[in-house]
Amino acid sequence: MRTLFVIFTFYMFHAGQVFSQEQETMELDLEEAISLAFENQPLLQQLFNERAKTGYSIKSGKAAWLPQLNLDGSLNRYFQQPVAIFPDFDNPESGEFQEVRTGVPHNANLNFSLSQNLINNDLIRISEQAPDRKLAASQTVEDFKIQLVANLSRAFYEVFVAREQIRLAAEDIRRQSRQLEDAKLQLEAGLTDNIDVKRATITLQNTQSQLYQYQEEEKIKMAALRYWIGLDENIELKVQATARGLEEQLTPDTLRVFQPRERIEFRQLKSEEALQQAEINYQKRRYLPNLSAFYDYNFLFLSPVGSELFDQIYSFSLFGLQLNLPLFLGGRRKYDAKMAGLDLENIRLAQENLILQVSLEVQEALSAYKNSLFLLETQKSNRKLAEEIYETISLQYEQGIKNFLEVIQAETDLRTARINYLRSLFNATTARIELKKARGELIIEY
Repeated sequence: MRTLFVIFTFYMFHAGQVFSQEQETMELDLEEAISLAFENQPLLQQLFNERAKTGYSIKSGKAAWLPQLNLDGSLNRYFQQPVAIFPDFDNPESGEFQEVRTGVPHNANLNFSLSQNLINNDLIRISEQAPDRKLAASQTVEDFKIQLVANLSRAFYEVFVAREQIRLAAEDIRRQSRQLEDAKLQLEAGLTDNIDVKRATITLQNTQSQLYQYQEEEKIKMAALRYWIGLDENIELKVQATARGLEEQLTPDTLRVFQPRERIEFRQLKSEEALQQAEINYQKRRYLPNLSAFYDYNFLFLSPVGSELFDQIYSFSLFGLQLNLPLFLGGRRKYDAKMAGLDLENIRLAQENLILQVSLEVQEALSAYKNSLFLLETQKSNRKLAEEIYETISLQYEQGIKNFLEVIQAETDLRTARINYLRSLFNATTARIELKKARGELIIEY
C-alpha cells in the first residue's frame, strides 16, 4: 500500500511539473483578481461598450440641432414626355382643350439644401435627458461591478477552501500511511492482530477517496473563478490567502447606521425617476410646433439632345420656414401625459418598496454574519480541542495505553474539526461579503 502511495505521489508531482511547464502560472490575491477581472471579464466589457454607445447615441441625437446640409440629384431620359392639357390658345373662345407634351427628353438636376431646426420637442427631450442617460449607463456598469466583486470573492474563497481541503487530506494520507506501516510492523512482531491493519487500510482508502473528491471539486471552483476573472485555461491560477488573514478581516461592525439610499439600486431608481420626469415634461410640451428653416439652391439641366444636356444651366434658389403644428389628436396628448404621470408614481413607489426590501436584506445579512462568527469561534475551539485529543491519544497509543481504534476515532474527529473550521471560516467570510453588499459598502475601484 505504501509503495502504491509513493508511486501515486511521484506521478502526481511530476505530472504537475510537466503541466506547469506548459502553462503560465499567475499568483493572485483577491484585490489583484478583482482588478484583473475589471480588465478581462467579457460581460463587463460589453457594459463598457454599452455605456460608450449611450454617449454616442446622445451625441447623434443632439446633432440634429446643428445645420443639416444635403446634396441630391437626378438624371432623367424621357422616352415619352408627360402630357399636359391646355386651352386652345389659337381659338380661346371655342372652349376646346388640347394635349401638349411638356418638357424635354433629357433633363438633370442638382439640389443643395440647408436646414436648421428651430423648435423641436423631440430634440428638447434628448437634450434634457442626456445627463441622466449617461448617469444611468454608468450606474449599470457600477451595479455589475458590485455583483462581479461579490461573486468573484465567493469563487476566490471557494478555491482557497478547496485547496486547503486537499492539503489537509494529503497530510492525513501521509500520516495514515505511516500508521498503516506501523500496524503491519506490529502484526509481524506478533504484538497485535490484523484488525488494526484492516482498520488502518479502511481509513487510508476513505481519505484517498475524499482527496479525489476534493480535487474534482477544486476543478469546478477553479473554473468558476476563471469565469469571473475572464481568463482561459492556458493560465494556471494560484490564490494567495491564509486562514489567519481571513480571520483578521472578520472584525465585527454591527453598530454602523445604514442608509438604504446608499445602495446602487436606489440611485438607479432616482436616475429612472429623473428620466421619467423629463418624459412628462416632453408630454406637456406636445403643444409646441416643429419649426425649421431651410434654404435650397438648385441647378437644372434641360436639353432635347443628350450630348448638349450640360451645356446650359438653369439655376434657382429659395428660402423658407416649415411649420408642423398638431391642432387636434383626439385627446392623445392628454392620455399620454396621464400614463407618463402614472409611470413616475410607480417609480416612486418602487423606491419606497426598495427601502423596505433593503432594510430586510441588511437585517438578514447582519444576523447571518453574527451567527457565522459565533459558529467560527466554536469550530475554532473544537479544532484546538481535537488536536490536543489526537496528540494525547497518539502518545498514549505509543505507550500501549490506548488501542488503535481510539487513535482512528481521534483522527477522524480531528479531520472533521479541521474541515468544519475551514467551512465555518468560508461561511463567515462570505457572510461578511453579503453584509457589505447589502449595506452598499463593496469597494469597486481597483
